[in-house]
Amino acid sequence: MAEPGRHLILNVDDYEPGRYARTRVLRSAGFDVLEAATGTETLERVVSDRPELVLLDVNLPDVSGYEVCRRLKADPRTAAVPVIQISATFVGDAHRAEGLEGGADGYLTEPIDPRALVASVNALLRLHRAEEALLASARREERLRFETLLSETSAGLIHVSASDIDAALERGLQQVATFLGADRGSLDEYLEGRPTVRVSWTPPDMEESALITDADQFPWAAERLRRGDVVRFSRIEELPEEAAIDRASYQRVGSRSHLSLPLRAGGPVLGVLSFASVRGERAWPDELVDRLRLLSEAFAGALERKRMELSLGERVRFEQFLSSLSTALGNVLAADFDREIQRALRRVVDFLGVDGGSLIEFSPEGGTTRSWAIEEWMDVGEFPWMTTRLQRGEVVNFSQVEELPDEAAVDRRNYLNRRGTPQVAMPLVAGHAVVGGLAVGTVGAERARPDELMQQLRVIGEIFANALSRKRAEVEAQQLRRDLTHIGRVSAMGELTASLAHELSQPLTAILANAQAAQRLLAAGVVNLEEVREALNDIVSDDKRAGDVISRLRALLKKGDLERASLDLNETVSEVARLVRHDAIIRNVSMQLDLAADLPRVSGDRVQLQQVVLNLALNGLESMVEPLGGDRALVIRTLKDDARAVRVEIEDSGIGIDDAHGDRIFQPFYTTKAEGLGMGLAISRTIVTAHGGRLGAANNAHGGATFYFTLPVGMEGGR
Repeated sequence: MAEPGRHLILNVDDYEPGRYARTRVLRSAGFDVLEAATGTETLERVVSDRPELVLLDVNLPDVSGYEVCRRLKADPRTAAVPVIQISATFVGDAHRAEGLEGGADGYLTEPIDPRALVASVNALLRLHRAEEALLASARREERLRFETLLSETSAGLIHVSASDIDAALERGLQQVATFLGADRGSLDEYLEGRPTVRVSWTPPDMEESALITDADQFPWAAERLRRGDVVRFSRIEELPEEAAIDRASYQRVGSRSHLSLPLRAGGPVLGVLSFASVRGERAWPDELVDRLRLLSEAFAGALERKRMELSLGERVRFEQFLSSLSTALGNVLAADFDREIQRALRRVVDFLGVDGGSLIEFSPEGGTTRSWAIEEWMDVGEFPWMTTRLQRGEVVNFSQVEELPDEAAVDRRNYLNRRGTPQVAMPLVAGHAVVGGLAVGTVGAERARPDELMQQLRVIGEIFANALSRKRAEVEAQQLRRDLTHIGRVSAMGELTASLAHELSQPLTAILANAQAAQRLLAAGVVNLEEVREALNDIVSDDKRAGDVISRLRALLKKGDLERASLDLNETVSEVARLVRHDAIIRNVSMQLDLAADLPRVSGDRVQLQQVVLNLALNGLESMVEPLGGDRALVIRTLKDDARAVRVEIEDSGIGIDDAHGDRIFQPFYTTKAEGLGMGLAISRTIVTAHGGRLGAANNAHGGATFYFTLPVGMEGGR
């Protein structure tokens, strides 16, 4: 180490007397001197001791002075150290030229005058100091330019929206490439599971470079960049042997010098910032790379902000989509279910950007009820392996048909035939039951999907699962309502046993009497054919009357789905009145029909509407069981409620409705009777509501109560 204010010289010579003599001269002139005897030692001491000048003998025992000089000048750490070569043997002009061409800054031959030696050293040191001063000035200017570039580039990348970031990145690339004198600049962004996004700049007369992130073309470079390492070379020959494929790719795109910096913003590598020279070679010294690392942080920050803003925008868009989808499927009517499911499935396929999609519905027993598909992408029956997995509650996820196991041979064959490859099939679970499956995929191409698709499908699947579950619950509820309605009819018919027995006994008794009379006429000696004919006609007439009673009973006791038809309400009410007529007589109640003329027709199920009239008529009769004094009367009337509805009223003279009960009389299982389930009025209200009407009740001013219901005129009425 040199003393303050003194210059350090490394004196190299394997001939000790000569080395000693030069050391004495230099020390006498005020220099600090270190010594070395071999080329290897010289290379080590220049790095470790950092001399300001090297006196280098050409004829060294291990490595020639020419080679030592070349190595010093090739090493960025020692390239700036001045070298004076000295030789007592190689004194010709050719030797001098070889030394200077190898990088030497001076060449002296023995014998050397001490004053000439000192003068040469001082002159070279003055020149070196002048060069360093110029270099320092150039570096300060370059640093100032770089700081200006860093400031301008950073500012240009900060105050931009996500939609304008790509354009700002391209402007920034052009600024940096121009500053570096590079021919190409590119920024390649990593996006997991998706193609790399590129922003690039090149002069108009030059083609873009290939993607440095393409592991097929640049396997060595791509792997190092993924690890966060810098990739650089000043000459393509500097690439190692393991980068043979990369070397060929660089040569193919014309890159003679190249630098790639991984972009990070405190986490994983976001992308790669690259610059290349095509027209010539250039160096990428550490100082420049360190500066460019600072600059790369601005690009990495822009990428991170772009991702965050896009992610937030996509999340908001997804939330809005979920809200819209949930609303569409939240209150869908049974009649519109298939259409709305198909429409919703189309929206999902379009939103996710997939080529096809299918929704499968499973029955409570585990079988497939039905399916919906977009682009006729999938028929459930053709993919038994996938369907079975979904029924077990398992997710099916693959990107290539070859990934399917042997037991999926049928599925594999049908995928290949349809040229379709589903990426994800998600079971739809509601409660603890698998109600269906949602599958999406690509057609004619295979591509892997990110985890984001799985997460989105799970949330979307919950909406479809809830829709299918509600549909299943609605179907089960409808079946229960039908069963309860049927039970109500059977129960009501049980209350009419005496009346029905009378309705049947009358024609049966008449049939028996007429048959016996015919037997007597035929047993007489002279047969009166006219009287026999009259008896037989009476038998046929009474049989038809009994058959009509049985037909009405069969219709009321029949269990089946709702069957709408255009009905004459007067006829419908009259048939019920005939059934309860004798029951009214047994109860000592007078029954009157008051049917409006020209009553508009209604649309409905005959049996269910007759059940309502029957329930209300029986309620009226039962309200007059206790003696109240006065006449017992039941009036069944029809009338127009307004231009759009008709009205049926059942008026009784019974005990009326207790004001404390109010609307509770229509609630299930509510009853004021000692016996009964309290379902008659609840079932009646359900039936009337399903027909688009309204059921109500009110006390009469003169005693008793009137139950009524309305029905829309000529409309389907179902909701």
